[in-house]
Amino acid sequence: MLDYNFPRKPRFSPFSQLAILFMLVGLLFLFSGLVLSVLVSSWLHVTPSGLQEALLKPTNTNITRFLQCATTFFAMALPSYVFGRIMSRHGFEYLGFNSALTGKQVFIIVGIVFIGIILSIVLSEVNEGIPISKSAETYFRNLEDEYTKQMIAIANLKTTQDYIISLFIIALLPALFEEMLFRGSLQPVLISVTRNPFAGILMTSILFSAIHMSYYGFLPRLALGLMIGYVFYFSKNLWLSIITHFLYNAFGVTQIYALSKAGQLNADSMNETLPLYYGLLAFPALLAIFYIFKRESEVVISMYNLNHLREDTSSPDNENSAN
Repeated sequence: MLDYNFPRKPRFSPFSQLAILFMLVGLLFLFSGLVLSVLVSSWLHVTPSGLQEALLKPTNTNITRFLQCATTFFAMALPSYVFGRIMSRHGFEYLGFNSALTGKQVFIIVGIVFIGIILSIVLSEVNEGIPISKSAETYFRNLEDEYTKQMIAIANLKTTQDYIISLFIIALLPALFEEMLFRGSLQPVLISVTRNPFAGILMTSILFSAIHMSYYGFLPRLALGLMIGYVFYFSKNLWLSIITHFLYNAFGVTQIYALSKAGQLNADSMNETLPLYYGLLAFPALLAIFYIFKRESEVVISMYNLNHLREDTSSPDNENSAN
């Protein structure tokens, strides 16, 4: 039986952990948002109220990329690391950064992401079909258009070098920073609070999707959160969660790059559709591949624990205590 607390040994109660985490995220988010807004506004010689419009200009693409990375780092990665250090002397290991992974797991994850992308496209169509009021539809459409503009402005992919830089800034760093918060920090705490793995993973996934402020992307991101959540739950390895998230992000960046090269990059061209039955086929396939991933992860964790047990029993400290 896998122990979800591997390799964790919590020093506080689940509710205390949740309070500490939310306090750290809130404080660092507010502080970094204020400081970064003032610094970037001064850099661009605009008022804070005109910053959003200035960042959409193609000439400010690099500044927009920097601001996005810095904000995500201070609001997600830094509080997560501080949280890990409060809980344990080994902060990174507490969050799930360990060597318990194999190439076979990564190969399986590629399949999970491929099937997950198909499911996400179908769920986008389902999300579109959910009836809402006219005023709500107008509001959410405006948010979606604004988000698309920001993505196109940040990407601005004209060369292969731009593509590689965007893979790093838009795909890799957000995957790293967001996984430290949602899967490395929040998910285990919510599982402990609810005492139910599915409930904890679902709550984490809902927050993960909601934080992106996209109504029409809520169901696809919820599904992504569930997939990444179970990757982490089964493997206990944050690197594998980051790889899953990165591959998903990289697909979007690659799509933008291909459309840019073809001169077809716009909001409409980024909206893909698939028949509903693709999703009906993808879901059981996803369950099957997760079953394979779970079995492989059980073997990996068992070997990891066994190797650590051997190292502990053969260490000089243990030999001296035995004598």
